[in-house]
Amino acid sequence: MDSNFINASEKKLFKISNNQKTAILASRIEIENGNFHKNEDVISEMREWLKNKKM
Repeated sequence: MDSNFINASEKKLFKISNNQKTAILASRIEIENGNFHKNEDVISEMREWLKNKKM
């Protein structure tokens, strides 16, 4: 991989709104408190739900 690309990517900045900042902070708190589901669990639950829907 081209190291110039990596260096350029690292310097890119994004502007976010106050609402976005608040949402990010709230999400971080939820994660710290364990209020999340693992991706694998969500996919497994979704597949089970879809399997039952077909019946």
